[in-house]
Amino acid sequence: MWSSLFRSMMNARASSLLLVALALGASDAMAGTTRQCSDPCLQAARGELRACASSASGAFVDAVDSCLERDRECVDACRTGRQDCRDDTTLGSDLLTCQLELAAAKETCRNSFPIGSRRRAICIDRAEITGFRCRRMARRRVVGELRTCRAAFDQCAGACAPGALPGGVQTCRSEGKTAFRNVLAGCKLVHRVTASACINKDVACVQVCAEARGSCTAPTRAILDAAIASCSAQQAADLTACATANSVGPPALQACVDAAGAEASTCRDAALAASEPGFAACAGQYVACLRACPAG
Repeated sequence: MWSSLFRSMMNARASSLLLVALALGASDAMAGTTRQCSDPCLQAARGELRACASSASGAFVDAVDSCLERDRECVDACRTGRQDCRDDTTLGSDLLTCQLELAAAKETCRNSFPIGSRRRAICIDRAEITGFRCRRMARRRVVGELRTCRAAFDQCAGACAPGALPGGVQTCRSEGKTAFRNVLAGCKLVHRVTASACINKDVACVQVCAEARGSCTAPTRAILDAAIASCSAQQAADLTACATANSVGPPALQACVDAAGAEASTCRDAALAASEPGFAACAGQYVACLRACPAG
């Protein structure tokens, strides 16, 4: 389960990166070092790296935090409470604003410059950089609230009754660490190929690969968003039913609410796991596309 959760976090929000030492000749290495500081393509690659690593790290912490020998339904209900707490911040709407602004900026680039031109590629790369900065600022604005959400989860899960954890705590944490390392390995692979393409590949071909990746992930992203929305809608309906059926007894009401929260958590996990193959396939196609591009 952990592997599915972590790898799926890579999807639309990110797809790779870590600074790499490119195997270039002496003069090319000097030029590459300069370009890493100023070239929009390489800057966008670094932005993707930070986004990918941040998403993987956040998913890792969330998963390992749940490695508790406590009642699983209770812990899953606490996980849903943590997600509800995050949803109550402005992060979701702010990230959506960033996404819409990025889409509009890229469309302006496409309308302003011919396909395959370096100016169009630079324009799109700069739009991506602005998008990364927008999302980073959105997260920074709510960092205190997100810490509060995590503290509330810790308190909630800590109050759950003792329960069995399949394989034990150490196995759970070990699986989480392994999945985390696998995600970072994927980040590094895509970044290696992307950064190298920024310097060595034909700009028109690189641009086509990037556009194809966006088109490839869009259907899976839409299905995932719809599935998560369905999970939330079902949770809301279940909570309404809980209130109607248990209006006279707090213990029974709380048990019903916990069950609804646990079901919502399971539903979200299943949606993320189902999206994994689609996003992984797009990442593989993107890497293959870049590698096949002719030298620039």
